[in-house]
Amino acid sequence: MLTIIGILSLAVFTYFLFVKKLIPGEFFFGSIVVYLGWLFAFLTGLFHTRQNREDNLIIQNNEIKKRLEIETFKEINKVIVENEEVLTDISTYYTFTWKLKIKNSIKNKKPNDSEIVLETHTLTHIHLEAREQNTRLIELWKNFIISIEAYEIVLIRFNKLREVLNKEFRKMLFITNDFENYILNLARKKLLKEDLIALDEKMREIDNKIMDIGCYLRDYRIELMNSMLGDIFHSKVPKRKAKEPNKTLTQIAKDIYKDS
Repeated sequence: MLTIIGILSLAVFTYFLFVKKLIPGEFFFGSIVVYLGWLFAFLTGLFHTRQNREDNLIIQNNEIKKRLEIETFKEINKVIVENEEVLTDISTYYTFTWKLKIKNSIKNKKPNDSEIVLETHTLTHIHLEAREQNTRLIELWKNFIISIEAYEIVLIRFNKLREVLNKEFRKMLFITNDFENYILNLARKKLLKEDLIALDEKMREIDNKIMDIGCYLRDYRIELMNSMLGDIFHSKVPKRKAKEPNKTLTQIAKDIYKDS
């Protein structure tokens, strides 16, 4: 600002000298051209300096943003991997462990027997184990949500996918809660072969839902990976292709929010 004032002051002083006829016209006009050149050079330099400062600030912010995205992906990916391990363990229980307990507990093994006699409290124990698995699922999801909220400023653009994940997870919890009540009622009656078949179907239903949640978590990870790391490596991980009834997380989100 002082430089501009100084140049303008020189121009005014030169004009004053010209009016008083203390300098010739050629000198006056030549001086004005020089002053305008100085003013143009100064303003151009000032503009470039300011532009460079803004560009550097943008570059700096982008670098900070990218570092935060990479750090966020590392942490969320770590949580997802841990959750997948827990889901695999829970899935093993619903597909295999309970059957082994039933098999080892059956007292009458004649193929024509319609009534199944189990060792005392076998179904009660399975009910308690199912409740424990349900508690693990709740704890798993709570930790996942806490991890997302810790990086919410980075992950806010994935909120729709998180809402879908939360909705699907609640569906699974409803199923496992109903199963707790079902197996508790089963423990209070005489067990028939049909009951074991129905029990197996319910276990399979829960296991299928667990596998769906595992797929949705991987979908979420791929969305984060492609968005945050795709530009760095100039490539993207192929998304899972799925059709009804097993849609991908992105497909479900589009269906839910297509009218919003």
